[in-house]
Amino acid sequence: MKTLFISDLDGTLLTAKETISAYSLGELNRMIDENGLQFTYATARSLNSAAKACWGLRQNLPVVLYNGALIMQPATREVLYNNHFSYEQLVFLKGEFERFGLHPLIYSFSGGNERVSWMQGKETSGVLRYLDRRRGDVRFRPIQGEQDLFGDDFFYFTCISAKEDLDGLYASVCSRADFKCIYERETYHTDYWCEIMPAGTSKGTAAVRLKEFLHADRLVVFGDAPNDREMFLCADESYAVKNADEDLKAIATGVIGYSEEDAVAKFIAANLNKYI
Repeated sequence: MKTLFISDLDGTLLTAKETISAYSLGELNRMIDENGLQFTYATARSLNSAAKACWGLRQNLPVVLYNGALIMQPATREVLYNNHFSYEQLVFLKGEFERFGLHPLIYSFSGGNERVSWMQGKETSGVLRYLDRRRGDVRFRPIQGEQDLFGDDFFYFTCISAKEDLDGLYASVCSRADFKCIYERETYHTDYWCEIMPAGTSKGTAAVRLKEFLHADRLVVFGDAPNDREMFLCADESYAVKNADEDLKAIATGVIGYSEEDAVAKFIAANLNKYI
């Protein structure tokens, strides 16, 4: 049987330094090269951010980005799947951002080029940190007004701020069935992220599409957080790391070691013969 392995990144495959350890990198690349391991990742990150964190990993398969909003080929940046907002959804969100005094990061495509736009001068400390850590990112496009956004294909919004600033927006968006909202504390900081996407967007939906695209017979996934839930539910086997959310552990096929101890690479290496 052809098995596709998909791992979450932050808190699962990556260490607290936001990189893959030398051991995991070596083991995964060895299995990809010598055993034909079909391995990729599903993350809330963009391709730029994920590729930096996974530098050195054989990224020869498409990857799942923005919590399932996109599937892309890393080498060519070809978009294989894009779940974007309707005009009516955008009108509603614009009104809610204004009502709660929020200025999101806006993810879109224009002429095939990926953009991350934001209202210049309205950044929160969390947004400033996000931008500073990604200096030189070719996607970045500060704007002065909404007129600068016309013609774009929008697929994701992210607000980064203190929880009390975002609770109202989260409640409003969640009251509608045509949106999906992921509301979590940032893995390495105290700010909260309110990430908004069209309903139907999930790592699970994207993982199944990728499984079909690659003609895989079996899907095995790894994760640690609530945004991995749909991926766990649609997989043939799912494994939570020990540092994972307790609710995720409850629906997992099994619980493996800690992310800081190379749990994903060690599990695959120890059980590879079962899958090939």
